[in-house]
Amino acid sequence: MTWATRVTILRLLCAPAMAAVLWQYGKSQTAGAEDDRYRIAGFSLFIAAALSDALDGFIARRWRQQSALGKVLDPVADKMVLLVSLLCLTTIPSPQSAPLPVWFLVLVLSRDSFLVGGIAILRLLKREVPIHPHWTGKAATFFSFLTVAAALLKLPWAIAICWISAGFILASACFYCSTGWRILFPSVSCPPLPSSRSGRTSLL
Repeated sequence: MTWATRVTILRLLCAPAMAAVLWQYGKSQTAGAEDDRYRIAGFSLFIAAALSDALDGFIARRWRQQSALGKVLDPVADKMVLLVSLLCLTTIPSPQSAPLPVWFLVLVLSRDSFLVGGIAILRLLKREVPIHPHWTGKAATFFSFLTVAAALLKLPWAIAICWISAGFILASACFYCSTGWRILFPSVSCPPLPSSRSGRTSLL
């Protein structure tokens, strides 16, 4: 196992640790004795996970430690950290409203389920589905992580970032739907698909 993969696994383990401390934070709110130490611990774990994402990528590129396991675990770890954070921030027990609206969590889950389901269907139909990030997806991920960080810090503009993130999530979903349709029905007249440097069309 490479060091890059070890860092990725540590990021994956940050998800249950964040869930534990943020749940304790919610319980302290319910008890009427809010303990910000849990919230700060959750924020610290979130930042550590975000930094480890850059670190494992650097290690993999610098020392050529790319591996099949790492390519699978890296996006899984990112999604786990984001989804666990959103789940906690939309459902933590609190006498006040949750820091983030539940519809945002539903939107993120729906987009990801739609994407995974679409790729699975295309592959079952023997269609080639090259995986390459699209800028709308990157922007959605960036603003989603920024939303979580702002909510953990109790910043007043966290909801504004949430709406920006939602816009990019919907834009990326539309792009994926359009691209998947073109892969499924290549004979339909439509603008050409964006290509990667290798010349292959891109779904992501």
